[in-house]
Amino acid sequence: MKVLFVTTAYQRSENDVITPWLVELVVRLKSRGINVSVFTPSYKGLGNQIIRGIQIYRFRYFLKKYERLTHEETAVDRIKRGPFNLLLTLFYLLFGTIYIMRLVKNKRYDIIHVHWPFPHIIFGIFAKTAGHSRLYSTFYGVEIRWLRKKFPFLIKPFSIFINKSDKITAISTHTAKELENIATKKVEIVPFSAAIEERKGQLSDAGEIIFVGRLVERKGVKYLIEAIARIKDEIPHRLIIIGDGPERETLERLAQDLGLEERVTFTGRISDGDLYRYYERCSFLVLPAVYDKKGDIEGLGVVLIEAMSYNKPVIASNAGGITDVVENGVNGLLVPPGDSAALAQAIKTLATDDMLRKEMGSKAKVIIDERFNWDKIVHELITLYQN
Repeated sequence: MKVLFVTTAYQRSENDVITPWLVELVVRLKSRGINVSVFTPSYKGLGNQIIRGIQIYRFRYFLKKYERLTHEETAVDRIKRGPFNLLLTLFYLLFGTIYIMRLVKNKRYDIIHVHWPFPHIIFGIFAKTAGHSRLYSTFYGVEIRWLRKKFPFLIKPFSIFINKSDKITAISTHTAKELENIATKKVEIVPFSAAIEERKGQLSDAGEIIFVGRLVERKGVKYLIEAIARIKDEIPHRLIIIGDGPERETLERLAQDLGLEERVTFTGRISDGDLYRYYERCSFLVLPAVYDKKGDIEGLGVVLIEAMSYNKPVIASNAGGITDVVENGVNGLLVPPGDSAALAQAIKTLATDDMLRKEMGSKAKVIIDERFNWDKIVHELITLYQN
């Protein structure tokens, strides 16, 4: 079976950390005998590649130095920077459509699998027609929220386009619900799992609370720092903020203003090996996600899955697709998004109860093995392909 993944971005080298869970999915499908290729835009003139045995087709859409709509940041954020980027989007859609039609006529894929269908459903429809293929669309949530907020006049035509898909899936029940009144077909839920799954060393508890992710508004890190400030004299734990992003300087200043220089550490981006070690020795992970100005929220929360695979409990916001991963009081604690007081209380509860952390951590690992096992996810996806 030949499948073409259509994506906004894909790794540019084996060390590229972009969408690691998507790369993991492609590699695992290939190991199960599915002939998967990837169709994605160029980045600064980058051409076709083969990485980890996967054929990657990259389409050029403008002059080399301007091909930055994707990869560095989301296309949504890039477009907001000015009308020129909106013009680039038109070239992106035009040349992407031309390239994919040529590709599918030559290669003849059984399935065109579109990820983030707004606006890539356009590529999918032309590819389906030109290549006589089946069309499969997967939603992550952000594209629907952006469509509703920024381009409500496009909802009706988009609905017509998306319902030409032979199969529609979402990564969480929350995302599936957001497709109500857009998708007329049944929406299957197929989540993804962590890009790292096997523990590499000895688990321990070093009295560290960790956050892992890009430092952007929707991660809600400022509420985490405020929560730590509220209880800094009641718990011995240090907060380790792992990741980088446009809000880092503001967050570092907030930590200083709250007198947390000795209690909060910003690591920036770190290697996979260092990340594994933080998971192994942390007490628990916190993901205080909030709705940002675009209306975006966590579609699933892959860092939650990663931490739980290390027998670690988690604290997260009761919002978005997070509730598909975290059961309040079972494998972690859920709090209202943007509520630093409630977050502080949850952190204090988990930080001061060793037995509770151990019990929740054990249940966390069981839940991940049952619901977010890669073998199970890949099997479900292949079954849908075959059907």
